[in-house]
Amino acid sequence: MDAAFDRNVFINCPFDDAYANLLQAAVFCVVSFGYTPRLASERLEAGENRLDKIVGLIKASRYSIHDLSRTRAAEAGEMARMNMPFELGLDLGYRRSGMQGADLKKFLIFERDPYDLKRSLSDLAGQDVEFHRDDYELVIKKIRDFFRVEAQCVVPGPSRLVSDYATFQGWMVERKIFEGHSPREALVLPLQERIDEMQAWIAAGRPDFFRPQ
Repeated sequence: MDAAFDRNVFINCPFDDAYANLLQAAVFCVVSFGYTPRLASERLEAGENRLDKIVGLIKASRYSIHDLSRTRAAEAGEMARMNMPFELGLDLGYRRSGMQGADLKKFLIFERDPYDLKRSLSDLAGQDVEFHRDDYELVIKKIRDFFRVEAQCVVPGPSRLVSDYATFQGWMVERKIFEGHSPREALVLPLQERIDEMQAWIAAGRPDFFRPQ
């Protein structure tokens, strides 16, 4: 088993603009707790087979966050999103595979509203599912609670995490403007660059303001 397995967190979620604030909040929690978020979008290599990449991330991660809040169409003619349930299925299958370490895996599963998945994915009956109602503060609270219980992390309370997230956002924008980004560009960074900035903010002692060296 890879030594990084215990610190990796596979995140299976939408990657569109409408979901970006929830994803960024989730990644912030993971990084703040000293873990490494692993996502299919973390590498931009176009020649890499996506399914192989996802299976590799699943095998490399003890913890998984699966967001199935987009499993129903929002308007007439729109197709429901099937990638997220498919990837959850891969992860569940791996946990039951009997391979070394697979039974150690822990899952946090999100839906948008309570009981959505009871209607759309009845095979998940018996699995604990959390709702977030597209509220990033709920995402932060429930990820915090998951790591406090399942990983026995010593973590701050939800209100402190929400405040830290806002502080980080302000620090990051100031830093990126100093580097030559516009305020808008500073908010739409590639996800891996944002993760790098989270790690830099933590290494700097979680300051309130960016101070150029």
